[in-house]
Amino acid sequence: MNLTIQKVIALIIACGMSGGLGGYYAASFSPVQGQVAIVDVQALLKQAIDKNQAQTEADAKVLTAKIKAATAPLVEQGIVILDSQSILSAPEEAYVKVE
Repeated sequence: MNLTIQKVIALIIACGMSGGLGGYYAASFSPVQGQVAIVDVQALLKQAIDKNQAQTEADAKVLTAKIKAATAPLVEQGIVILDSQSILSAPEEAYVKVE
């Protein structure tokens, strides 16, 4: 009986290792989907201009700093940031909210 348990354990270990190797082999051929986030710069500029008709260079610098601050954590994660004017179609979740 003890020999049977050892055979079962050896079979389980062999199956686990072969499954792990097969999974690793299959995963090595699956493509990695690139991550992209989209910033609607035109809408941000329109929103800033609507609030203040006398848009100044300082205001533009502040807006640029806000955009960079909002996107910096995404860039650190390896996500590509694009302007919405370059996008034909994208899911709503891809757009970054800049507050």
